[in-house]
Amino acid sequence: MVESGLVPPNASWPEGVPVKGLSILFINSAKRASGGEYWMTQVGAEFVRRGHRVTLVCRPSRPWATQARELGVAVYEHGLHGDINMNAIVRLALIMARQRVDVVCTVFEREARLAGLANRFFPSVSIVQRKVVPLMKNRLQYRASYRYLVDKILAPSHSIETQITRYRWLPPGMVEVVPNGIDLSPFQSFNPSRHVANRLRIPRGRVIVGCVADLVPSKCHEMLLNVMPQLLLLSPQAHVLLVGDGPMRASLERKRDQMGLGDRVTLAGFRRDIPEVLRNIDVFLLPSRSEGASLAVLEAMAAARPVVVSDVGGNSELVIHGVNGFLFPLDDPLMMVQHVALLAANPRLRKKMGMEGRQWAEREFTLDKMVSRVEDILLTTVENKRRHRRLRLPH
Repeated sequence: MVESGLVPPNASWPEGVPVKGLSILFINSAKRASGGEYWMTQVGAEFVRRGHRVTLVCRPSRPWATQARELGVAVYEHGLHGDINMNAIVRLALIMARQRVDVVCTVFEREARLAGLANRFFPSVSIVQRKVVPLMKNRLQYRASYRYLVDKILAPSHSIETQITRYRWLPPGMVEVVPNGIDLSPFQSFNPSRHVANRLRIPRGRVIVGCVADLVPSKCHEMLLNVMPQLLLLSPQAHVLLVGDGPMRASLERKRDQMGLGDRVTLAGFRRDIPEVLRNIDVFLLPSRSEGASLAVLEAMAAARPVVVSDVGGNSELVIHGVNGFLFPLDDPLMMVQHVALLAANPRLRKKMGMEGRQWAEREFTLDKMVSRVEDILLTTVENKRRHRRLRLPH
């Protein structure tokens, strides 16, 4: 176990006194970074700034653990292996005791179950799970977890909420929708740039269509390559830039080369300079098979870039069709091509839609707005659980 940046535990709040500052434990057992890790880091840092005490439990040597420490978060590195692992349960119980945890926030259902079982030692701790994909089955382990171990579910979109609440055995009012929000400050410059494009040797005069996403099957990069000939017929200056890494990288590079698209499709790999990358693109494209509420789409909107995305999950809650971008049916990739070609041929439309997206992000999807909503839910959940526990205690 690695501990860093631990702060002295606060005194417990007296019974009956409203909670004003929380001790929050985030659990994230992800193997590699994605939107969930970004969300947890951003929210955790903001909670620290707001006077809450934040602790993170994650796998050893994860990059977000280093970032969390730099932000003043206490970090414990554990494997958290297994579904019902007594060693992991006891370790979590000890951390909850040492940090005097009020509420646990998890990403995966397995983490919520481990934390809920550890909570049997401290029944006053609230368990909250953020579900970005509606993975839930009508099985005993799911019913038991969400009826007896988890107090609240956070969904980033109404689409996820609808899919989750179709299970009638979930307690009423358990799911709260909290739309994603991002820090807009890194996206203050909307002026086009050639810095990244030049380093990647993308020729001048190309209309750069950028896709920022993990290279995994659900993001449908292969489908994008399949329709590249049609896109180049409609937009001969189009150049696709794929930013991200993942298990499909080698196969995508082979397919690109086999199709003779080496000078039209660039795989840039994982990059940390996403705001600068977005300044280099003209159109943002995300043809995902499923999405909860894409942070990548929000970042493109914050950078004032028009977006073309598949009409799945929560995308329609981010993109207003014809205003700040276009939606297309996943089973109609040629419509995707037509939308991209329309934007590629019309710089004025690109600028208009991009600024609409930026204004939409400023109104609805800021980090401050999201964190305030999460904070209110956590405070209410903790106080309700304490009140319920007091009512059950013998007088």
